[in-house]
Amino acid sequence: MRLERRSVLTGGAALAAITALPAPLFAQRGRAKIAKVEAFAVRSAVFVKVTADDGTGGWGEAGHSGGALVARIINREMAQLVVGEDVFAGEASWAKLFFEFDELGPGGLVSQAIAGIDCALWDLRGRLLRQPVWALLGGKFRDSYPVYGSFSIDLGGGKRMTADQAGRTAAELVGEGFGAVKVRLAIREENADPDPDPAIPVVRAVRAAIGNDVPLYVDANNGYRPARAIEVGRRLAGDFGVSVFEEPVAAFHYASMAEVSAALDIAIAAGEHEYTPFAFRDLIQQGRPDVLNPDVSKLMGLTAGLHVASLAELFDKPISVHNARPTLLTAAHAHYVARARTATRLQEHPGAKRLAHLWDYFDNRIVAENGRITVPNTPGLGLEVREAAIRNAVAG
Repeated sequence: MRLERRSVLTGGAALAAITALPAPLFAQRGRAKIAKVEAFAVRSAVFVKVTADDGTGGWGEAGHSGGALVARIINREMAQLVVGEDVFAGEASWAKLFFEFDELGPGGLVSQAIAGIDCALWDLRGRLLRQPVWALLGGKFRDSYPVYGSFSIDLGGGKRMTADQAGRTAAELVGEGFGAVKVRLAIREENADPDPDPAIPVVRAVRAAIGNDVPLYVDANNGYRPARAIEVGRRLAGDFGVSVFEEPVAAFHYASMAEVSAALDIAIAAGEHEYTPFAFRDLIQQGRPDVLNPDVSKLMGLTAGLHVASLAELFDKPISVHNARPTLLTAAHAHYVARARTATRLQEHPGAKRLAHLWDYFDNRIVAENGRITVPNTPGLGLEVREAAIRNAVAG
């Protein structure tokens, strides 16, 4: 991984410039207060800015599903609830948002919106204190971590990749340097136990394209009922050496997941669709997956993510984050993975090509290099936002 900058400040020069700055205004006159919260729904992402009363801004990424609705609930409902609050009242602000809106879900729209505000607040705190977010989260267990490349066979509009197309896409990810590949089958729970089933033809083509030495993961996207999931899982492991089987059944069927987990030797992963720490508790105890897949843009942000990291440690479960966005979400996950002790597995990354247009909103990049992400050490989450570009995209 490298941190690419378009600015002229790099390396030691950037650090010297930062440390030479005068004490921030909030440190001169007291605690910083939240002055403004703004959400921006652009194509494929929702970005959130939280501004302190000294003018300092922090940025986070909300969950992208229903983007315009997520931005609307932040701008029309949530912003007014936290304006005037102490920037550093992390748990209190998170709880205020959660308990005010929990009757609306709390999963999905509400949790995705809270996530954007929460992550922006962590970025803001880091910028005010001139510290990387991992330091504010409690330190780090690792300076870098390995990533795997992930892709879906869903092309949108009801179209899907052919098996050969899936093989070529997987080979491209290996060419980018990823240490493993995950193919997402996009079956979904509304089409459980599909006929024809894309799993075996697609996975056969992917394995042939990447060879036998590259670890291969398969995500069924909630696509089976237990009996079929067990049948497919055995073939995936036995015939193609698949080592992780993600969300083989609907995420809300914990008993079905436990049945699959007990029947298969292959590692079962889940957690992408858990929106609160309380849901993760139930998933661990009832669904019994082997690997947890939190996503801080769905899981109400880094604050809730810390609770899940504690659960993972207490229940001795490894973490492999669900990370489907390359910019601010990847940055937030970099700090989270650094902090979470059990985040010892390969972590997800969408690759260099998918959603590459989102980098147009940033002056620097966090990218995987030789299959690894290096955790940023610059203040906040580590990305510099091109705010005018975001505002122009929304206005346009």
